Amino acid sequence: MGDDLVIGGGGSYAVGTDELFACADQLRELAAAVSGLNRDLASIDSGISRGQARVVGAPQSVMDAEASIDRLALLLAEVESQARALDFAVGAAAEGYGFAEYFVGHLIHEFTGQFGALLARYSPGLLLATVGGTAVLGAVSGLFLGAMAPGGIAKGAPGGVKTGPSRGTWLREHNEIVTNPLTVDLVRIASQASGDVVVGALGVPPQLTTFLGAAGVAIGSKAIMGTGSLFGLLKETPVRLVDSHTQVVTASPTGFAERLGRVPDTEVTDGAQVVIEKYSTPGEADRFEVYVAGTVTFSPVADTEPWDMTSNMANAAGVPGGGYASVAAAMELAGIDQSSPVQFTGYSHGAGTAAWLAASGDYNTQGLATFGGPTGQVPIPEGFPTVIVEHTDDIVPALGGEQVNHHAVLVERAVFAGRDVPTEYAVPAHHFEYYEQTARLMDEAQSDRVNDASRSLDSFAGGASTVTSTAYRFERVPEK
Repeated sequence: MGDDLVIGGGGSYAVGTDELFACADQLRELAAAVSGLNRDLASIDSGISRGQARVVGAPQSVMDAEASIDRLALLLAEVESQARALDFAVGAAAEGYGFAEYFVGHLIHEFTGQFGALLARYSPGLLLATVGGTAVLGAVSGLFLGAMAPGGIAKGAPGGVKTGPSRGTWLREHNEIVTNPLTVDLVRIASQASGDVVVGALGVPPQLTTFLGAAGVAIGSKAIMGTGSLFGLLKETPVRLVDSHTQVVTASPTGFAERLGRVPDTEVTDGAQVVIEKYSTPGEADRFEVYVAGTVTFSPVADTEPWDMTSNMANAAGVPGGGYASVAAAMELAGIDQSSPVQFTGYSHGAGTAAWLAASGDYNTQGLATFGGPTGQVPIPEGFPTVIVEHTDDIVPALGGEQVNHHAVLVERAVFAGRDVPTEYAVPAHHFEYYEQTARLMDEAQSDRVNDASRSLDSFAGGASTVTSTAYRFERVPEK
């Protein structure tokens, strides 16, 4: 199993493994420590110079000590110089690799988008093919996800879309196709270019599609939702609270594994999709952390469950769906207003919803952690710690297009690098248990980027005297 964490983002183009950045951090610390030793040595040596020693007739041992101090100072200066040079070389290599990856990816996406827009403009019939093809892509992805067994992809999911035994077995037995990183990259490119094709078919010149930016995925998703609604699919409905229960918990989470572990399990929590923890300290404003579950059902028909394919598409389109509305309602019930300090943690669908809530500007967001979500084109603001965790052999994050949040700490892992893909699930790299493993690896990471982000998220609830946890369950209101 691939246990190497690849770290990127954090306001830099640098991309490298956790071990690489940990090495650079240690070189930086070594250089600083040696520099401090050299300053201390110079301070000690300043008491008497070699010339002064000669004037006062100091014994030869003093002269030898002075020479040794000088040699040691030169040695320490050399060690510091070499450490800083190696640190620079490691950083430059990481920056160069990351920038090359970004530049090539940008060129690919720009070319595919403009090419698709050009074809669509001169062949308007391609619009239907594109929308249909993208819809098929989403449906097939949902079919793969829903076919996962046992337990579905989401923590506690009941299995998703029902598939015939033979079809579900075939999807699982051939899941190496959807788990291939090349497939993941192709899906990311297709998702990113879908909006370009749509606007191209509407007559927008290909040169202007470059300015779509993050709107590309949203335009394509809105086209899918509009087309689906003509057939009674992907139609949003109001939501309502059907149950909630509160309990006192021992402490706030520490580390990524504990934080991800607070994401609700819809089977264990009697179907509750949202958990909100309140951290209370005498004399201070209450702080809150919102945990949002992954997709429960992949049916494109909006029934009673808001954590469904309709809400997934609404997130992709950048519009409030049933899942988003449910979490916002739960936050209001919990007493969260515009001034309340709040952090968000989500997995899969919950990751996308948490990202949009943090990006909305409606809340006093203090931190965000997402696992396996299609967050690429969500314009997450800077100013608070953000950690985005994706598996490079997981197709779900790719559905969100290219990741634009370069200020966030991006943690990637190839789950099945160097090993056979298990056939228990259709999209195993997206399964909750593998993100749990990644979270544990992050807690063991040595690089400052990951550790600093973890400390920032953990400190949010530090010192709370009382921690209460409330689970909320919502359902859709059927159309009359």
